[in-house]
Amino acid sequence: MRIETYRRAPFVDREEEVEFFVSWFQEVPQRILWVYGPKSSGKTTVVAYVIDNYLLKNKKFWIKYFNLRETLISSYESFIDTFFVEVEKSESEAVGKVGINVFGFSGEIYQKIKKKQINLFKTFIEELERLVKKKKRCVIVIDEIQKLRDIYIKNGNGERELLKEFLNFCVSLTKERHLSHVVILTSNTIFIERIYNDARLKETSDFVKIDHLKKEQVKEWLKIEGLSKKEIDLVWEYLGGSIPRILKVLSQVKNGKNLKEFLEQEAWFAYTEIDEFLAEFKDEEVEYFKSVAEEIVEKGYYSLEGLKKDKREFLAMWAEREILFYDPLELKIFPNSKIYVKGLEIFLKKYKEV
Repeated sequence: MRIETYRRAPFVDREEEVEFFVSWFQEVPQRILWVYGPKSSGKTTVVAYVIDNYLLKNKKFWIKYFNLRETLISSYESFIDTFFVEVEKSESEAVGKVGINVFGFSGEIYQKIKKKQINLFKTFIEELERLVKKKKRCVIVIDEIQKLRDIYIKNGNGERELLKEFLNFCVSLTKERHLSHVVILTSNTIFIERIYNDARLKETSDFVKIDHLKKEQVKEWLKIEGLSKKEIDLVWEYLGGSIPRILKVLSQVKNGKNLKEFLEQEAWFAYTEIDEFLAEFKDEEVEYFKSVAEEIVEKGYYSLEGLKKDKREFLAMWAEREILFYDPLELKIFPNSKIYVKGLEIFLKKYKEV
């Protein structure tokens, strides 16, 4: 097992994922790549690691990484301000790095874009064509694209069309013009499914799932950390392969916290999240959720095949709350991490007691 330090935290056994992305970026851009997976499964870290350790060391790459979790986008103007900036001509080709980066236009062009006097995306394509002529390999990464939801759900003022136009622009960059790789990351797969269908992106996208660590990976890692077999089994039972949660428990154990007590406390917190959200639903919906919880606890997932629209929409709310995770390729609902299985077990026990 390979464990190294990246961003002052352990980067655990991601060789398969790293190899995939390195290979992907070496190819001619053909399709939008959607990177999805449960919350805190390592999507951002893996992509950022590849950029830092492979792409930025190669001067042929031109990279822009937009981390939308750090921005508020609710209109065309705020969209422009997030992705683009007015710069002096000499600054317009600044090298990108992981973080919030911008694409610079001259003052005159920038102001015309903001006033919608010229087409934003046409201008952007022209700039990328100039870079490609200079033998640059362009990469655009958009992290947490669901932050554009505020634009997407607006009607009547053209903002919804902006997101669709943006996604079609990404198609143009990849499938049609082969100018730039476009990688889009999110844990909100309900949002992905909506825009994927609405913007007719089926033939222009590929998907890669970054999941939590597997059991064998966790066992090897925690053995290196000095935990006993009994402790490792306990951590896996409660937390599965969720790296942030495992790091949290390791910190607590090193500070003298009782492992079993801490894990039970985390399970209780997961239950309170479930209980709080359930309070928003009617009795018949709570009863349906009970059947979903029972199947997840028994099988590890709940199948959506053949499910009616109202039930799909109900489960979508749990996925958007990030208690459950929806995999649109498998048509299954999973717990967002194993701790929610423990939370569901507490819920079912209390439900029976009522």
